[in-house]
Amino acid sequence: MKEIPLTANLRSDGGKNSARRTRREGKIPGVVYGPEVPPVSIAIDEKVFHSAVKSSTSSTIYNLNLDGKENKVILRDIQLDPVTSRVIHVDFHAISMNRPINISIPIKFVGLARGVKTEGGIMTAPMRELEISCLPVNIPEALEVDVSDLGIGDAIHVRNLSIPNVEILSEPEQTVVVISSPTIIKAEAVAEAPAEGEAPAEGEAAAAEGETKAESEGAAKPTKGTETTKHEKKEEKS
Repeated sequence: MKEIPLTANLRSDGGKNSARRTRREGKIPGVVYGPEVPPVSIAIDEKVFHSAVKSSTSSTIYNLNLDGKENKVILRDIQLDPVTSRVIHVDFHAISMNRPINISIPIKFVGLARGVKTEGGIMTAPMRELEISCLPVNIPEALEVDVSDLGIGDAIHVRNLSIPNVEILSEPEQTVVVISSPTIIKAEAVAEAPAEGEAPAEGEAAAAEGETKAESEGAAKPTKGTETTKHEKKEEKS
C-alpha cells in the first residue's frame, strides 16, 4: 500500500465565488467526504498537488493533513478546465482502515510474450485497470501480470487472476491480455498485363476497338490524290 503525504487548508465558505478566489491564489478548491466524515471544503496548493499526483497511481492513499488533523483519503475525481486543462476541482474520499473499500488498481505487464518474440504475434491488452474490494491495508500498488509464456492464441482473463486478501470485482470473462496472429495485407502497385489467350481488360478492349475502326475507315475512303474521275477514264479509252 502506497501512502503519500499531502497538506491542505479548510475553506470556511463554499460556492463559485469562493472557488474563484481560491484559484486566483494559486490553489485548487476541493472537497473531502466519506461515511464517517461530513463533507468539508478544502484548498490545496496547486504545485503541491501536482507534485503529489505525479508519483501516485489510482490506488494511492494520501495522508491528508487538514489544519493539523490527518485523514487517510483516496482521490476520487479531478475536474479539468475544458480549454486550458488546468485542474479546477478535486474530490477526496475519506476512508476507514477497518472497512473494505472499492478501488481500481493499475495492471502492469511483465516479460515479453513468446508469441510476440518468436512467432511474430501481436499483444493486445484491453484492460489497464482492475476493480477490487479490500481493506485499505491490503490495497496493492499494482497487479503484475506475467505474459512470458503466452503464445499465439493464448489469453489471460479476469477469472485467471488471484490476489491475496482481495476480492476481484471486474467481470470474470473480461479479457486482460491476448496474443493474436499478425495481419498481412498485400497490395500490388501495378496490375499485370493479361496472359496470352486471356481477354483484355474493358478499357484496353475499348481502345483496341477504336484503333481497328479508325484503320478500317481509313482504308475504305481513298484520298483525293488517288481517286479516278469519269473524265479521266474517257480519255484513257479514246
